[in-house]
Amino acid sequence: MKRKKREAIRCIIFDLDGTLFDAPYDWAKIKQILEVPEGEGILSYIEKLPDKTKIEKMHMLKTIEEEATRKGKLKGGVQELLGELKRKGIKRVLLTNNLLRNVRYIARKYRIDFDMVITREMGMTKPGNAAILYILKEFGLNKDEVILVGDSIYDVEPANLSKISMIIVGEIPLKGNFMRVKDIAHLSELLLSENN
Repeated sequence: MKRKKREAIRCIIFDLDGTLFDAPYDWAKIKQILEVPEGEGILSYIEKLPDKTKIEKMHMLKTIEEEATRKGKLKGGVQELLGELKRKGIKRVLLTNNLLRNVRYIARKYRIDFDMVITREMGMTKPGNAAILYILKEFGLNKDEVILVGDSIYDVEPANLSKISMIIVGEIPLKGNFMRVKDIAHLSELLLSENN
């Protein structure tokens, strides 16, 4: 019986915060400040609020995110990984629930770029999978040619919904059908050896 050959990876979708970039977010404290009920996501909670309250909470969140972005730092090896993927012709997409303004700040500061950037302003936030479906369509890809790289359940859920491969970076205790790497160095080793 012949074994089906795995499709070549043509696109890597990266999460930002916690995956490529370390920012000092204390999510429990942020949820407390924003009065987010237990078990609910920040963005989904704020989205349901009356307009005036929604605007106030979004402004508070924006301020917290901008401050954390200014204090954060790019993880070691990210620039090299992105450069090597670009050299190999592999699409590099950033999919984040963060703001475009913060992504631009990081991209300028660390001189990194992506073939596509999707932020929450586009209305395709995680854990939904609308952004992944959009990426597949825009680049003419099938699900076997894409890997999502992230660090949280907000990354696992859209990967599962879209039936694409997933790699978790770090030691966060998540269960599921995905690969796990310790850090960016191990991620680079895995991704670049798979695409020689």
